[in-house]
Amino acid sequence: MKSSYDEIYLSDVQKNLGFLFQFMLCNMTLKPEEAQNAFLNSIIPHQIEIANPDFLCGKSGLELASFCFADKDISTQIKQSLSEPFYPQAEYWCGYVLAYIQWKNKISFNDILNAFPLEMLLSSYNLYHEADISKIEEAVMGRVKEIIH
Repeated sequence: MKSSYDEIYLSDVQKNLGFLFQFMLCNMTLKPEEAQNAFLNSIIPHQIEIANPDFLCGKSGLELASFCFADKDISTQIKQSLSEPFYPQAEYWCGYVLAYIQWKNKISFNDILNAFPLEMLLSSYNLYHEADISKIEEAVMGRVKEIIH
């Protein structure tokens, strides 16, 4: 898979996936595996991978959440989230990093998260969040290459 979108959109995708994962894990109180499955089973990963501009920069993280839970009313959680001050946390960092790794390495979100699940990414936060993003990208891709090859 070649890089499906220009670097100019990367920060938008990182921000939106950051908001999405923080919303799912904090506001909806999903377990990491549940959030990962909701994301992977939605149309979001594929739409980002094929560079659909609506999914790159046309929707917020909270709007993306509606695609993860199309059969569920999450309006109460969204309203609650919008009423609270936002402070990026480890959950936000996971979405931010995941977007970068997918973009940089031109591989699917599914391949990344099957090799390095969201729970593993969350547990890597304390070690990597202050380091350059290339450090966590190297760690994740090392595991992806072990599993895929």
